[in-house]
Amino acid sequence: TALFNWAFARHHGGTFVFRIEDTDKERSTDESLRSILDLMRWLGLDWDEGPEVGGPHAPYFQSERSDLYVDALARLKESSHTYDCYCTTDEATARRKAAGSKVQGYDGFCRELTPEQVDAFVAEGRKPVVRFRMPDGSITWNDLVRGEVSFETEFVPDFALARANGDPLYTLVNPVDDALMEITHVLRGEDLLSSTPRQIALYAALEEVGIAKATPQFGHFPYVMGRGHKKLSKRDPEAS
Repeated sequence: TALFNWAFARHHGGTFVFRIEDTDKERSTDESLRSILDLMRWLGLDWDEGPEVGGPHAPYFQSERSDLYVDALARLKESSHTYDCYCTTDEATARRKAAGSKVQGYDGFCRELTPEQVDAFVAEGRKPVVRFRMPDGSITWNDLVRGEVSFETEFVPDFALARANGDPLYTLVNPVDDALMEITHVLRGEDLLSSTPRQIALYAALEEVGIAKATPQFGHFPYVMGRGHKKLSKRDPEAS
């Protein structure tokens, strides 16, 4: 994936931005960081902005950008693009089964809670996650690899942006960083295709609150396959 992004940036005279997504504290170690940097250097995939190089949008470690995510969450909440959700996963699953719904994910139960309902949840000691309100209608984009792709938002449930302890999730930090770093093109694996309508909706909200200037163009590549025709994970020994 990095190779395609690097080649695309070099071909068009663009900027290749290398960002370290280290919000997962258990998996993010100095050793893993060093191995990634050494591998990129060995492959000759030099970056224009990022670790050890710097740039106008520093820092390039997500673990050092928490204040930016807190600000984004506050702006989105103020503009009513988000809401607090007190449901447990088991409760949402039980409601979906009872309703016979085939739509996976959250059912929007907490979208319009009354103050009394909120007080009851708080009294139980529940801590809310922050969810994004998906808009009605459809979301369409011209994928750089696949052509026109469209999703009906009724099949894209409201998604979480932050955990109950306040830690931001990938669904928030990536679009916020792309917006603040003024990323114009995102080339990535097709495993992230289904998350793209969510991110496009979030970009529109980030534009509205003054964080984003535009939505990047997306291109989704087929998987890199490993043994047994299974997707090759970067954690597989053969990946190195």
